[in-house]
Amino acid sequence: MLSRVANNLYWMGRYIERAEHIARYSREIYFSSLDAPILETYDRKFVLDSMLYMAGIFDMEYKKEEDVLYKVGLDPDNSNSILSNITFARENARGARNAISTGLWENLNRFYHLVNDYPVEKYLTTGFYEFSQMVLDQASILRVKIYDSLLHDEEWAVILLGMYIERVLQIIRIINAKLHDIYKIEQSGIAVTELSFEWTTLLRCTESFDMNRKLYAKTPNCKQVLEFLIVNPNCPRSIAFSLNGIRKYIKKLSRNESANPNSISFKIGKINEQYNYLTYDDYKDDIYGLLNDTQEKITIISSEIEKKYLSY
Repeated sequence: MLSRVANNLYWMGRYIERAEHIARYSREIYFSSLDAPILETYDRKFVLDSMLYMAGIFDMEYKKEEDVLYKVGLDPDNSNSILSNITFARENARGARNAISTGLWENLNRFYHLVNDYPVEKYLTTGFYEFSQMVLDQASILRVKIYDSLLHDEEWAVILLGMYIERVLQIIRIINAKLHDIYKIEQSGIAVTELSFEWTTLLRCTESFDMNRKLYAKTPNCKQVLEFLIVNPNCPRSIAFSLNGIRKYIKKLSRNESANPNSISFKIGKINEQYNYLTYDDYKDDIYGLLNDTQEKITIISSEIEKKYLSY
């Protein structure tokens, strides 16, 4: 496999995953606020700030809600908008056209045109929910195409490796964003309880509410939600599950690599094993520390992967 092709496949996977998480978080935060029992979370500025925080947009001064919605969703000049991420995914797929199936290419191309042609006026008035759901549905279709229409070889492994690396980073970003929201609520003088609605919202932002309800069969609370999203190896949206995925696909790419402390396989294995033995008591007093440390290590590993396998 050419490094150029591997690079295209890797970033195609990452951009698809990134667009999906931005769309889901934005939708859930925007609409869950309508049912929120805490007055602070009704405030539109609070909601819009949360959307911008998760999307990594920290320098925007806005006066209208429409400005934020456009910036997050359809702004071609924002490199982290949903439209930009789908555009980048499509361009990377084009660069690796011979390595992917016709079905995957056609669905990704259709996805791009659905997003690119979505009426801006409709999106800013009545279409935000429909647009977000369309993005989530199309991302799910692409995931199925990746699993079912590609030979499960090294090229396929590169796509999944990119997707799982991006998922770890996005889940960390979502948890951090929601914890930041909770901090702001508490700073306003309102106590966020163990059974707060905010924990349910966090689960919905990661498409994990139904899975969590099935496992625990009770109202979500702080401890179980953070355990579920951080260390549960059976939750496909957890950090631990995604680390398992990264480790699996790194092994597929580095079959002949010696297991020395400087190897990528060793480094991801070390992080993976740490999460396999974490308990809530280990990180409850410094959740930010754990998440930020993991984010930094995965970012470094990602850079090493690009240098070793994807540079051309």
